[in-house]
Amino acid sequence: MFLNKNKKNKIITEEYDNVNYNNYGMNEMDYEEAIEKEPKSRIVTNIIFIIIIALGIMITADIIFITKYDKGPYFAIRTKTYEDGGTQVFYGLGYKVIKYHQEQGRRDTQVGLWTMPYSVEPTNISALDLAIEFRNDPEKTADKFSGEFVRVTGRIYKIKDKELILRYKDPDDAYTLKIKCPMAEKNNFEGMEKGLEVTVIGTIENFTLATKENTNIVTMSNCFAE
Repeated sequence: MFLNKNKKNKIITEEYDNVNYNNYGMNEMDYEEAIEKEPKSRIVTNIIFIIIIALGIMITADIIFITKYDKGPYFAIRTKTYEDGGTQVFYGLGYKVIKYHQEQGRRDTQVGLWTMPYSVEPTNISALDLAIEFRNDPEKTADKFSGEFVRVTGRIYKIKDKELILRYKDPDDAYTLKIKCPMAEKNNFEGMEKGLEVTVIGTIENFTLATKENTNIVTMSNCFAE
């Protein structure tokens, strides 16, 4: 009886040892289905992740080509062309591109969100005001005006083949500023001469701080003399 009892206990113990507690409450069919579903979910997750990365690369590349090289957009769809000389609007995944091409006006390219408006009204500023703002706070002025479509009034300092250079100069030379205005189209500058006050519209590209050799400089692009 004693030996039999031990054998019985041994058999019972071995049976419990073979139980997989991780799958307790699941039958064999449920367990097999769970194993089959897990790899499929991983594949779907990986595919979604790869698609997101690919779209991110495409969007980033498109924005770089537009802003740095004035090319494209390659991954956005043109939705509208304005009858203002040929301004085009493009929509991409989460971004919007407006390539301005007025007959005599705005000619730059803007990238922003889908809510970005079509805007061809320039910000009015004099060479004097721009010189004072830039001299007093260069970083703030650069953030405020870089990429801004403006109408600047100042006096002609120099005339080149396709470029007007305006300048504001104060007696102490503390706020002296040159404004380089390359023309969007060929201009014969008839009737223009040094010292004449003119108004120029265009997009501000960048600001350059003064050095020992040069004063503060503002560089514009796609300009028209009014």
